[in-house]
Amino acid sequence: MRLRCPFCGRTYSSLIPPTCSCGEPLTIKYDYESVDTSGWEHRRRGVWRYRELLPDVREIISLHEGGTPLIRAKLGDELGLRVFIKDETRNPTGSFRDRLVTVAVSYGLPHASNGFVVASNGNAAASLAAYAARAGKEAYTVVPKLIEGSKLAQIVAFGAKVIRYGESVDEGISYAEGLAEGRGLYNVTPESNIVGLEGQKTLAFELWEELNPTHVIVPTGSGSNLYSIYKGFSELLRIGAIEEVPKLIAVQAEQCSPIASEVLGVEPKAEPTRALALYVKNPFMKELAVGAVEESGGTAVLVGEDELDLGARLLAREGVFAEYASSVVVPALMELADSGYFERDDRIALVVTSCGLKGMGAEGTGRERFAVGGTKLDILRLLKERSMYGYEIWEALERTLKYQAVYQHLRELEGLGLIAESHRRGRRVYYTLTEKGRRFLDALSL
Repeated sequence: MRLRCPFCGRTYSSLIPPTCSCGEPLTIKYDYESVDTSGWEHRRRGVWRYRELLPDVREIISLHEGGTPLIRAKLGDELGLRVFIKDETRNPTGSFRDRLVTVAVSYGLPHASNGFVVASNGNAAASLAAYAARAGKEAYTVVPKLIEGSKLAQIVAFGAKVIRYGESVDEGISYAEGLAEGRGLYNVTPESNIVGLEGQKTLAFELWEELNPTHVIVPTGSGSNLYSIYKGFSELLRIGAIEEVPKLIAVQAEQCSPIASEVLGVEPKAEPTRALALYVKNPFMKELAVGAVEESGGTAVLVGEDELDLGARLLAREGVFAEYASSVVVPALMELADSGYFERDDRIALVVTSCGLKGMGAEGTGRERFAVGGTKLDILRLLKERSMYGYEIWEALERTLKYQAVYQHLRELEGLGLIAESHRRGRRVYYTLTEKGRRFLDALSL
């Protein structure tokens, strides 16, 4: 594949950067006039089903990625909306990055005599480790100090070399680029490899075949997945398969929100979040991601740390175990629904990017997110009826439970944003359900 810069005319072949040396962004294009989508339905589901709109490769390195399920969400029925979950946790290594890596590794194989390298906050590193192992090549993964232990375990299990560098993935990108140049490695880092992004756009093709959505809600860290989905739908528009691109909704953690804040016109934050896969302080693809949202007529949503547990819990009720970085799509959906953003006939897709098993081993993850059960659930049900104070709740529970333990449960429920102090009478503190707590209980009753 040869790519010519439309501005200065420079030609690229084996190593295609995201930006030309003249400073202009590069985009991979195809012979759109010759694309016939009718042949797709006769092929096996997955990324390579759409090969007319993917780079040519000599050998495909695949673990049967893509073709992930689309599940109707029960939560949507409660909201009076048609909501569907695109479950990317079903990819071979448990995340959407397998779409990127199968294309990047397959294309880069002739240029990877010494192996591959990636800078990643976990998912792309685990994916490269698996696909490089499949290809019989070395893999070097540059990961930040803030990374879940479960992702490290997955990377190591596939035999990849781990290099810990920096606090967030931003700091590792240039390091990986230097490593690629110094050791002769093929770099599959999403911010440095536009070939791999072509694999991620196949998510849009699948959504079109299964749903033809009006809205797609996307967890957003670096912005590469959001932009890739936009490129996929734009190509479907170019070949006449759709009449308009669906509205794309970027969802970021309030703690780290460079892209969503730009869309919303508010002051951004760049602080660590429990949704570690979204902790990208200076996303290289920010402009492209913001452009994708604006050109599609979409919007953005900021999700607070106290909403992560609720999002994970409600997805679990759907039968989908997602990490915090994916769970943000649920509170985003609920916020937009509450504001009247959607029409009843809209077809809404929630992109769940990564499995919850990958989120284990970091502070605030794992056990805590699914801690609302047993006694805590009984307390929520009591408070749904009326406001109560601690001793009163302890008596109503009618179980062998220490009085002090009730207050520990109350503190934890308050920390999750499910209950709040309603009023005081003397020394007695009365608690009541928050609106979030009511929605949580309503969802459990589905």
